[in-house]
Amino acid sequence: MNITYDIDEINSDGQLRSAVTIGKFDGIHKGHQLLIKKAVGLKKEGLTSVVCIIDMQRPGILSCDERIEILNRMKVDWLIILRFTDSFARQTPEEFISGFLKDKLGAEKIIVGNDFRFGHNREGNVNTLKQFEKKYGYSCEFYEKLEYDRKVISSTYVRDALSEGDMETVRNLLGRRFSIKGEIVHGNHLGRNLGFPTINIPFAHDKYVPRKGVYSSLIMIGDKVYRGITNIGNKPTIGDYPASSETFIFDFDDDVYGKQAEIYPIDFIRDEKKFKNITELTGQLAEDTEKVKACNFPEIH
Repeated sequence: MNITYDIDEINSDGQLRSAVTIGKFDGIHKGHQLLIKKAVGLKKEGLTSVVCIIDMQRPGILSCDERIEILNRMKVDWLIILRFTDSFARQTPEEFISGFLKDKLGAEKIIVGNDFRFGHNREGNVNTLKQFEKKYGYSCEFYEKLEYDRKVISSTYVRDALSEGDMETVRNLLGRRFSIKGEIVHGNHLGRNLGFPTINIPFAHDKYVPRKGVYSSLIMIGDKVYRGITNIGNKPTIGDYPASSETFIFDFDDDVYGKQAEIYPIDFIRDEKKFKNITELTGQLAEDTEKVKACNFPEIH
């Protein structure tokens, strides 16, 4: 997959024929996946698939690196990461179509959701795209929003579920489990001293932090999957740290510092809490661990 932040790079010779889908795509949920798969599927018609992400410069359900990884697996040809600027927002709907979609991206097929809005003051919509099809030589396909539990699947819906610690709803909206992935780093080793050695993975600066607290979790290191208990938060009992995941893996004591791991929070157990002292914290950790060990753990999918 080709990745660019420079829209002048993708169609520099003016020969590109593309199928374009555009949006924030901050979670690549099931609705986003529908649009992306439609664009990728048009390769059989000789069109290059182009996914244009509007970077709103705020934490996403997925970090930028995670979005890149997923889109690469989906076999997207080009990913454009475009910062939302005043000049971009000031374009009229027709300028957006003619200058951006046609001249810059070589769009012959435009694939969007039925609520897609664009141009100055969001004046453009799918009817605008249909209106200019013949003039600019493209065709537009737009799709109804998917639903789950009688609600439209959206990034807001995913964020709300994350803020409630409802990881099963998140899984159903995304079509996969939410995870925290990255390099295992050294913490303050307090867990080991208390008899609960943990692996620590900080949150990426551009990734949304779900409800802070304790979760049952599945942990993937290499090709092996383990069960454990994860705290997401700032460790208020011992200080005020940046948001991270701290995971106690059951029956595991290998040295894995510097390795990559992926943590899948499964079920929310309790909110993060500031304890009066270490003794109280240790007692709660033991109670949490016994509770989680009794849980049923699903497969990762």
